[in-house]
Amino acid sequence: MLNKAAQNGLLLSLVALNSAAFAQEQSVGTRSAISATSDANTSIKTTSSCVSKDAVSREARDDLNACVLQSKEEMVTKIEKIEVFGQYIGLQVPEVEGRFYLDRQLIDAAPRTGGDFTELLELLPGIELGSERYDADEQGEIGAQRVSIMGAQPWQTGFFINGVNFNSRQDPETYRDNDVLVNDIEGTTQAFNINQHILESITVYTNNIPARYGSFSGGVVDVETREARSDKASFSTSFRTSQSEWNNYHVFLEEDVIEGDTDEPVEPQFKKEALNINAEIPLGEHYGLLISGNYTTSEITKLSLNQPVLTERENTNLLVSLTQRNLGVDKVKLTFNYSPYESHDIVTNALDSEFTIKGGGTNATLSLQHAFQHFSVDSRASYTTSDNSRRANPHFYKWAKATGRAWGIGDPTEETSISQQGGYGDLDKKQQNINLETALRFDTFSALGTSHNIEWGVQFQDENLTRERFYDTYIYESAVTGVSNLDCNGALFDCVELETSISIEELEAQLGAPLDFSNPNHILAYSDIVTASPQYFSIRAVYPEEYLDVGVQVLSTYLTDTIEVGNFNLNLGVRVDYDDFLKNVNIAPRLSGGYQLFGETDTLLTFGINRYYDANLLTYKVKEQQTPFVYQRRAISTNGALQEWQNLSAASDTRYIYNDLDTPFNDEIALGWKQATALGNFSVEYTKRWQRDQLLRTGSPDYNPEDGFYYQSQSNNGKGQNSRVSLSWAALFDIHSLSFNTSYILSESYSGSEEEYIEDALLSDLIFLKDGDGALKETTLSNLNIIESEFSRPLSINFIWATNWSEQLATSVTGTFRTSYEDYTLTEDVSPTSQLGRLSSQISAEETFNIPIYARVDYPSRLLFNASFKYSPMVFEDNALQFRLDLQNIFDQRTYAVAPGNSGIEIGRSVWLEVGYEWR
Repeated sequence: MLNKAAQNGLLLSLVALNSAAFAQEQSVGTRSAISATSDANTSIKTTSSCVSKDAVSREARDDLNACVLQSKEEMVTKIEKIEVFGQYIGLQVPEVEGRFYLDRQLIDAAPRTGGDFTELLELLPGIELGSERYDADEQGEIGAQRVSIMGAQPWQTGFFINGVNFNSRQDPETYRDNDVLVNDIEGTTQAFNINQHILESITVYTNNIPARYGSFSGGVVDVETREARSDKASFSTSFRTSQSEWNNYHVFLEEDVIEGDTDEPVEPQFKKEALNINAEIPLGEHYGLLISGNYTTSEITKLSLNQPVLTERENTNLLVSLTQRNLGVDKVKLTFNYSPYESHDIVTNALDSEFTIKGGGTNATLSLQHAFQHFSVDSRASYTTSDNSRRANPHFYKWAKATGRAWGIGDPTEETSISQQGGYGDLDKKQQNINLETALRFDTFSALGTSHNIEWGVQFQDENLTRERFYDTYIYESAVTGVSNLDCNGALFDCVELETSISIEELEAQLGAPLDFSNPNHILAYSDIVTASPQYFSIRAVYPEEYLDVGVQVLSTYLTDTIEVGNFNLNLGVRVDYDDFLKNVNIAPRLSGGYQLFGETDTLLTFGINRYYDANLLTYKVKEQQTPFVYQRRAISTNGALQEWQNLSAASDTRYIYNDLDTPFNDEIALGWKQATALGNFSVEYTKRWQRDQLLRTGSPDYNPEDGFYYQSQSNNGKGQNSRVSLSWAALFDIHSLSFNTSYILSESYSGSEEEYIEDALLSDLIFLKDGDGALKETTLSNLNIIESEFSRPLSINFIWATNWSEQLATSVTGTFRTSYEDYTLTEDVSPTSQLGRLSSQISAEETFNIPIYARVDYPSRLLFNASFKYSPMVFEDNALQFRLDLQNIFDQRTYAVAPGNSGIEIGRSVWLEVGYEWR
């Protein structure tokens, strides 16, 4: 059986009349790169019957493989030059689907850092990674990047492993810039991290996405893990590392740092190490076992309270794959993936804020493939678990920066300054998925002068999420100071009485007179004996102990008929989904096609009309049942005695209501022109999407006096649109593979949401926006989400140049350009809200409630180049050493992870070294 890379290599050669390339064929342990001559044209014509003319419709799988093997043998005898080392050509196969394919060869060749597969996706058009990628504080992170496809939010990307969805539904939209969350746990859009080392291929769909994929509205990323293919045992291992001493950092200072008002940022101390193993073990004629693993650790210091603090992370990927071939059925594969993650981190600029996160998960998949006389069956069953737990100090205190609580950052005489302490409490979340799927692919048949390939599938998905907070967690706000006779009345942790090194009587004896606060000398003497200024918290948010167990079931079916008639190829598909939460029947047409202009196989015009439905259903169900936090207040008596906490009526978080709603979806129109020439393969694609029935809050929350909670209804009034054009080119010149692509946003808008008034918003949703002149405007997070443009960078350009200089030496260079854009970023600053008085008529002028400040930032354009050098000398028969050098940002350019005018640290040039051994 040819693997996917081999099939795609042949499909590409059929349309490229002057170039041909075969990817690595692992089943026989050989690799070849074919440089076509004029004699190749004849051979290509003889093999074109294996697939349809535009490489879209495939005949029965066994017949196709037999035809490919026979055609390859014929081509080898007719092509003049055959190289003995592998090549690939480009990332995109000329076909109707907007698909990009990264095989094992390209995964190995591309420059990389920590090794998570998502970092490779930045090389593709229409794909953006999160802006935090180049932040120096994130250099120690080993988790997945946020991936946006076609301008969608990262959580709207569908992630699949071996055809099985592994998206995290644990409120993935809250993951942004690694914020530490009060009532959630930082995670990613994936249920677990996946290292490149255990993967065989990565397939990305950006438009004209097949009907077999659902539960997304952005794009699809489908990764295939390795499996044992050879009849000969093999083993490889490698060690990979990088550290701060090898890297360059750029330190940038804002004005107050330059003037000496605040401290200069300190470069982080960083070390990351990864150990990889891979073993293929034949088990007789029909069985093969593969064991592939990666263990990655990371240490990096974070600057907190002007001191470097060591944080640690570790991630494991262990893949075990047992494959049976040609024994009763064509193929049975059992795959087990174990991928735990652990992080030891801090809340920056907070005392006693250490916390531990344990995440990741496991996946077990059983798949079966068999070709019968008139159809083939592809079935799989899988079970996936994903854990996300946090262990932290139970309560968080926002003290006023004053004597005895003076560790905070900032000058309290010039700005709002607080001294933070503690954590956000223990929290556990666990997601479990069961997936069952069967697809029937019927052999090609003819009717009324047309040929048909029909695929029909049924899918069932059961998602379950449990969430548990083990005890009440308190977030203390509004520190009140200046109460000299404060009596904490037994409150030990959230109140501080006046403390002095000597008594007032002793001070008056030293002064020789009664203490007089109108006398400057007396004030100075008094301040010298104060060891703790009195303060207490008047407001706190209470996050109650809770346990949730929610589930959603989705039943889907799809049908696709690929029709060949004349110069046309049509994919007539439809997908139908039903879920037991919103209880909607969602019908999604997937209609696409291609036309061979003038009947030539080297020119293909493509088109498509498609619909993609969102799938954040489990998150919605959690929000419906989650217990809101409530605000409490306390005061002091006239003699300064602290009173008990009392619930503030009509002051709570919101419960969400999802009644009578349609499922949000995107409609798509795609047009393309794909051309094969002597100078390589070109493609131009235009994609326009309309966001329909997007969920928005409707009006102000309604207060329910029976339980004291607010209830927020939703509507389908949100809508938007975006359109973009992308250009791709790929060519093979002897030993050099070149690829270039660019994507440009033509238009983008979002409407249907009225601005939320701060008078109606919850205090926890309020923020300040700071413009370029430093002026603050109070608004809400919902309003900010409408204007954010992190994944709307107008122009992106990517470049890849890979060369196999010999069997032992290979190099690659990649370049990425991103144009300027505007966004809002969270700062360390806070400021008191104007809305505190809404909570109670008893709120005094001394009480404050600080909310975060977001600053508008103009990010300039950036151009970065990366490089990889790989040398694999044979030391003796079947044994080779491996040496690899990866350079990121080789010209030490600015990444603009630090906004212009702000203080911070950016990563400059970074160096990664890898050594290994391979027996084959």
